[in-house]
Amino acid sequence: MSAASFNTLSARFTEEQLQHALPVLQQFWQQGQHRSFFSFDQRQLYYSSFRHPEPRAEIVLSPGRIEAAQKYQEFCFDLYQAGFTVHLIDHRGQGLSDRISADRHLGDVADFQHYVQDFALWLQHHIVPKQQAPLLGLAHSMGSAILCRYLQQHSKHGFSGVVYCSPMFGIQTKPLPKVVATVLVHLIAKLHSLCANQACYFPGQKPYLDKPFSGNHLTHSLVRYQQFRQLYQTQAELQLGGVSSRWLEQSLLAIKALQQAPALALPQLIVQATADPVVDNQMQQLYQQKHSQQGLPCELVTIQGALHEIIFESDPLRNQLFSALHRFVLQLGL
Repeated sequence: MSAASFNTLSARFTEEQLQHALPVLQQFWQQGQHRSFFSFDQRQLYYSSFRHPEPRAEIVLSPGRIEAAQKYQEFCFDLYQAGFTVHLIDHRGQGLSDRISADRHLGDVADFQHYVQDFALWLQHHIVPKQQAPLLGLAHSMGSAILCRYLQQHSKHGFSGVVYCSPMFGIQTKPLPKVVATVLVHLIAKLHSLCANQACYFPGQKPYLDKPFSGNHLTHSLVRYQQFRQLYQTQAELQLGGVSSRWLEQSLLAIKALQQAPALALPQLIVQATADPVVDNQMQQLYQQKHSQQGLPCELVTIQGALHEIIFESDPLRNQLFSALHRFVLQLGL
């Protein structure tokens, strides 16, 4: 089936319609395949698949930090309606997957490479053996760093292209200069490792808190923000709070390796939120420039005024994401 035969890749519900669409989205989610597997260290990891009967491509979705796959119900529905099979994973330490710390609210990882190993095992044993169409990578924030590190370490990755939304290719450190912040993180992580038998929150980080919409730095969409918070209130096991000092240290080390790695040859699309206070947009630009200077296909699209969670933004901003996605998949011939 040609790409022209499929529905346009676009949002199926407006914010106004979304308030009444929850039963449809919940029914769609229940019809997916929800399974788990044991990773290299016997951590149990959960994933979901929504298999289209005639997929134009199979999207492998790597969520951001604190995110559960269930948060993506609307987005998965949108992608499925446009003819895509969609697979999502709950990264270790979040969603329904096993936590790393006794404190279920602590965002922690012993080594960032563990995320990458999980991702590789998931693809190798649970996605590729049943693959029916070309693979397309799609990721948000921390999930983008995981996906990118996977691609950098696996030359025979099999992906036709990848899309990074607000990728964590750098972490915002303002008001501290980046060099000062990096040294401080390493010192605190070292101190915590010497003084405590378990991981500790980085200073200023706290357990999960149901924050109000006003003043949030994630999205301008009240209804999408409320649905995310309601999901986490209804299913308390999904809640995750601030990060540990070693998560921050490991993430900074992974970002450094990511930026220093050889450029990737496959088509890449970076979708940047210009008002993003979470990740460092300048590092996204440096990543894109490195590829462009080598003549490799890596496009950066900016969405003016968007906050960090572009996938959950208000309609005018979110629709720009869909336009960029639609153009990208057509360029890939999908």
